[in-house]
Amino acid sequence: MKFLRGLVFFPMLWLRRLVLGIMRILSGLFALAGFVVLVVSAVTRYHLWLLGAALLLLSFLSFMAMYLYDSILISLNPTARTFFFYRVGGDSNAR
Repeated sequence: MKFLRGLVFFPMLWLRRLVLGIMRILSGLFALAGFVVLVVSAVTRYHLWLLGAALLLLSFLSFMAMYLYDSILISLNPTARTFFFYRVGGDSNAR
């Protein structure tokens, strides 16, 4: 059972920086687009508030996907070591 956990855990840990970086970019773009659409729908006569709310919801869901990814990594840990996940793109001297 430990072998199977390690078989899934270590590739996921290796890909964590890439996956979280992509999800963070997507989350930011969805949030920015959602706020722009909400402002445009408030200023103009076009009623696009549902699209803006959907984009903001997508932003939140991508944030939750990042949280879920880390939760899966923590639960799949095959070793007795404790892993501390640092921010992606954070200060390398914070360790």
